[in-house]
Amino acid sequence: MIKYEILSTGSVGNCIIVNDYLMLDCGLPYSKIKNYLDKVKIIFIGHCHSDHLKKATVKKIAYEKPNIKFLVGNFLVNELVELGVNKKNIITFDTGKWYDLGIFKARMDYLFHDVPNNCLHIEFKSKEKLFYATDTSKIDHIAAKNYNLYLIEANYLTDDELRAKIKQDKEQNKYSHYERVLNTHLSQLQAINWLNLNKNINSEYCFIHQHIDKESRDE
Repeated sequence: MIKYEILSTGSVGNCIIVNDYLMLDCGLPYSKIKNYLDKVKIIFIGHCHSDHLKKATVKKIAYEKPNIKFLVGNFLVNELVELGVNKKNIITFDTGKWYDLGIFKARMDYLFHDVPNNCLHIEFKSKEKLFYATDTSKIDHIAAKNYNLYLIEANYLTDDELRAKIKQDKEQNKYSHYERVLNTHLSQLQAINWLNLNKNINSEYCFIHQHIDKESRDE
Protein backbone atom coordinates (compact mmCIF):
# COMPACT_ATOMS: atom_id res chain seq x y z
CA MET A 1 0.00 0.00 0.00
CA ILE A 2 1.33 3.43 -0.96
CA LYS A 3 1.54 5.75 2.04
CA TYR A 4 1.05 9.46 1.49
CA GLU A 5 0.57 12.59 3.57
CA ILE A 6 -0.72 15.85 2.11
CA LEU A 7 1.07 18.64 3.91
CA SER A 8 -0.66 21.27 1.80
CA THR A 9 -2.38 21.61 -1.56
CA GLY A 10 -3.76 24.57 -3.46
CA SER A 11 -2.62 28.16 -3.97
CA VAL A 12 -1.29 28.36 -0.39
CA GLY A 13 1.40 25.82 -1.34
CA ASN A 14 1.72 22.26 -2.56
CA CYS A 15 3.67 19.49 -0.86
CA ILE A 16 2.89 15.78 -0.48
CA ILE A 17 5.10 13.13 1.15
CA VAL A 18 4.96 9.62 -0.34
CA ASN A 19 6.40 6.56 1.40
CA ASP A 20 8.51 8.93 3.53
CA TYR A 21 11.26 9.32 0.91
CA LEU A 22 9.51 11.06 -2.01
CA MET A 23 8.31 14.66 -1.87
CA LEU A 24 5.88 15.87 -4.53
CA ASP A 25 6.35 19.62 -5.05
CA CYS A 26 8.01 21.98 -2.63
CA GLY A 27 5.81 25.04 -2.22
CA LEU A 28 5.89 25.51 1.56
CA PRO A 29 8.21 27.36 3.95
CA TYR A 30 11.20 25.33 5.12
CA SER A 31 9.89 25.31 8.68
CA LYS A 32 6.80 23.39 7.52
CA ILE A 33 8.75 20.56 5.88
CA LYS A 34 12.07 20.34 7.73
CA ASN A 35 10.94 17.48 9.99
CA TYR A 36 10.35 15.30 6.92
CA LEU A 37 13.62 15.98 5.15
CA ASP A 38 15.81 13.48 7.02
CA LYS A 39 13.97 10.68 5.20
CA VAL A 40 13.33 12.40 1.86
CA LYS A 41 15.62 11.25 -0.93
CA ILE A 42 13.98 12.79 -4.02
CA ILE A 43 11.86 15.91 -4.53
CA PHE A 44 9.75 16.17 -7.67
CA ILE A 45 8.83 19.69 -8.80
CA GLY A 46 6.38 20.04 -11.67
CA HIS A 47 6.80 23.71 -12.59
CA CYS A 48 8.17 27.07 -11.50
CA HIS A 49 5.18 28.74 -9.81
CA SER A 50 5.82 29.62 -6.20
CA ASP A 51 3.09 27.39 -4.77
CA HIS A 52 5.04 24.43 -6.21
CA LEU A 53 8.61 25.73 -6.06
CA LYS A 54 9.22 28.02 -3.11
CA LYS A 55 12.63 29.47 -3.87
CA ALA A 56 13.69 30.21 -0.29
CA THR A 57 12.82 26.63 0.72
CA VAL A 58 14.72 25.03 -2.16
CA LYS A 59 17.71 27.25 -1.43
CA LYS A 60 17.76 26.16 2.21
CA ILE A 61 17.33 22.48 1.27
CA ALA A 62 20.31 22.78 -1.06
CA TYR A 63 22.38 24.12 1.83
CA GLU A 64 21.05 22.09 4.76
CA LYS A 65 20.35 18.77 2.97
CA PRO A 66 22.85 18.62 0.08
CA ASN A 67 22.27 14.91 -0.61
CA ILE A 68 18.59 15.30 -1.55
CA LYS A 69 18.03 14.98 -5.29
CA PHE A 70 15.54 16.93 -7.40
CA LEU A 71 13.52 15.36 -10.19
CA VAL A 72 12.42 18.04 -12.66
CA GLY A 73 11.89 18.87 -16.31
CA ASN A 74 14.79 20.34 -18.26
CA PHE A 75 13.13 23.75 -18.04
CA LEU A 76 13.81 23.96 -14.27
CA VAL A 77 17.49 22.96 -14.21
CA ASN A 78 18.96 26.47 -14.49
CA GLU A 79 16.60 27.83 -11.85
CA LEU A 80 17.58 25.11 -9.36
CA VAL A 81 21.28 25.69 -10.02
CA GLU A 82 20.79 29.41 -9.37
CA LEU A 83 19.20 28.49 -6.03
CA GLY A 84 22.30 26.53 -5.04
CA VAL A 85 21.32 22.98 -5.97
CA ASN A 86 24.34 20.99 -7.12
CA LYS A 87 23.81 19.99 -10.74
CA LYS A 88 24.77 16.40 -9.92
CA ASN A 89 21.70 16.29 -7.65
CA ILE A 90 19.31 17.27 -10.46
CA ILE A 91 17.63 14.40 -12.29
CA THR A 92 15.91 15.10 -15.58
CA PHE A 93 14.88 13.06 -18.58
CA ASP A 94 12.74 13.07 -21.69
CA THR A 95 8.98 12.98 -21.23
CA GLY A 96 7.03 9.87 -22.15
CA LYS A 97 9.73 7.35 -21.21
CA TRP A 98 10.28 5.26 -18.08
CA TYR A 99 13.63 5.56 -16.27
CA ASP A 100 14.98 3.42 -13.44
CA LEU A 101 16.18 5.62 -10.57
CA GLY A 102 17.08 2.73 -8.29
CA ILE A 103 14.55 3.31 -5.51
CA PHE A 104 11.75 3.49 -8.09
CA LYS A 105 11.04 3.86 -11.79
CA ALA A 106 9.70 7.18 -13.01
CA ARG A 107 8.17 8.82 -16.06
CA MET A 108 7.23 12.43 -16.68
CA ASP A 109 4.62 13.69 -19.14
CA TYR A 110 3.96 17.28 -20.15
CA LEU A 111 0.90 19.17 -18.93
CA PHE A 112 -0.96 22.15 -20.41
CA HIS A 113 -0.44 25.14 -18.12
CA ASP A 114 0.70 28.73 -18.68
CA VAL A 115 4.32 27.72 -18.01
CA PRO A 116 6.14 24.46 -18.82
CA ASN A 117 4.82 21.79 -16.48
CA ASN A 118 5.12 18.03 -15.97
CA CYS A 119 3.16 15.31 -14.20
CA LEU A 120 4.77 12.24 -12.68
CA HIS A 121 4.30 8.47 -12.90
CA ILE A 122 6.05 6.30 -10.30
CA GLU A 123 6.48 2.53 -10.16
CA PHE A 124 7.79 1.42 -6.79
CA LYS A 125 9.83 -1.72 -6.19
CA SER A 126 6.64 -3.30 -4.84
CA LYS A 127 5.23 -2.82 -8.41
CA GLU A 128 2.63 -0.41 -7.04
CA LYS A 129 2.08 2.63 -9.25
CA LEU A 130 1.35 6.27 -8.45
CA PHE A 131 0.21 9.10 -10.72
CA TYR A 132 0.50 12.76 -9.73
CA ALA A 133 -0.82 15.67 -11.79
CA THR A 134 -1.76 19.23 -10.95
CA ASP A 135 -2.09 22.57 -12.77
CA THR A 136 -3.26 21.52 -16.21
CA SER A 137 -6.16 22.49 -18.46
CA LYS A 138 -6.50 18.98 -19.87
CA ILE A 139 -5.24 15.47 -19.30
CA ASP A 140 -6.77 13.29 -22.00
CA HIS A 141 -3.41 12.96 -23.77
CA ILE A 142 -2.04 10.87 -20.87
CA ALA A 143 -2.69 7.20 -20.07
CA ALA A 144 -2.05 5.70 -16.63
CA LYS A 145 -3.95 2.42 -16.64
CA ASN A 146 -4.65 0.43 -13.48
CA TYR A 147 -2.47 2.43 -11.11
CA ASN A 148 -2.79 1.94 -7.37
CA LEU A 149 -3.00 5.63 -6.45
CA TYR A 150 -3.97 8.76 -8.36
CA LEU A 151 -3.31 12.20 -6.88
CA ILE A 152 -5.04 14.44 -9.39
CA GLU A 153 -6.17 18.03 -9.60
CA ALA A 154 -9.89 18.79 -9.35
CA ASN A 155 -9.75 22.57 -9.15
CA TYR A 156 -13.41 23.35 -9.78
CA LEU A 157 -16.56 21.37 -10.51
CA THR A 158 -17.42 21.95 -14.17
CA ASP A 159 -16.67 24.37 -17.01
CA ASP A 160 -20.30 25.56 -16.90
CA GLU A 161 -19.95 26.48 -13.24
CA LEU A 162 -16.82 28.48 -13.98
CA ARG A 163 -18.35 30.25 -16.98
CA ALA A 164 -21.27 31.30 -14.79
CA LYS A 165 -18.83 32.88 -12.33
CA ILE A 166 -17.01 34.65 -15.18
CA LYS A 167 -20.31 36.03 -16.47
CA GLN A 168 -21.29 37.21 -12.99
CA ASP A 169 -17.97 39.02 -12.56
CA LYS A 170 -18.25 40.72 -15.94
CA GLU A 171 -21.81 41.85 -15.23
CA GLN A 172 -20.41 43.55 -12.12
CA ASN A 173 -17.55 45.06 -14.16
CA LYS A 174 -15.03 43.09 -12.10
CA TYR A 175 -11.83 41.40 -13.22
CA SER A 176 -12.50 37.65 -13.28
CA HIS A 177 -9.54 35.44 -12.42
CA TYR A 178 -11.76 32.51 -13.32
CA GLU A 179 -10.99 33.11 -17.00
CA ARG A 180 -7.40 32.13 -16.31
CA VAL A 181 -8.51 29.14 -14.22
CA LEU A 182 -10.61 27.84 -17.10
CA ASN A 183 -7.52 27.75 -19.34
CA THR A 184 -4.96 26.49 -16.84
CA HIS A 185 -6.62 24.14 -14.36
CA LEU A 186 -8.49 20.84 -14.38
CA SER A 187 -12.13 20.52 -13.36
CA GLN A 188 -13.47 17.77 -11.15
CA LEU A 189 -15.59 16.55 -14.06
CA GLN A 190 -12.50 16.25 -16.29
CA ALA A 191 -10.65 14.42 -13.54
CA ILE A 192 -13.51 11.99 -12.96
CA ASN A 193 -13.89 11.25 -16.67
CA TRP A 194 -10.16 10.58 -16.98
CA LEU A 195 -10.10 8.42 -13.86
CA ASN A 196 -12.96 6.32 -15.18
CA LEU A 197 -10.86 5.54 -18.26
CA ASN A 198 -7.75 4.63 -16.26
CA LYS A 199 -8.41 3.35 -12.74
CA ASN A 200 -9.65 -0.10 -11.80
CA ILE A 201 -11.91 -1.26 -9.00
CA ASN A 202 -9.01 -1.42 -6.54
CA SER A 203 -7.48 1.94 -7.38
CA GLU A 204 -7.40 4.73 -4.82
CA TYR A 205 -7.62 8.38 -5.79
CA CYS A 206 -7.51 11.73 -4.06
CA PHE A 207 -8.53 15.09 -5.52
CA ILE A 208 -5.97 17.83 -4.89
CA HIS A 209 -5.46 21.53 -5.70
CA GLN A 210 -9.08 22.43 -4.97
CA HIS A 211 -9.35 26.16 -4.36
CA ILE A 212 -11.93 27.75 -6.63
CA ASP A 213 -12.63 30.66 -4.29
CA LYS A 214 -9.04 31.67 -3.55
CA GLU A 215 -6.95 31.70 -6.70
CA SER A 216 -3.49 33.23 -6.58
CA ARG A 217 -2.07 34.88 -9.65
CA ASP A 218 0.85 32.43 -9.87
CA GLU A 219 -0.60 28.96 -9.25
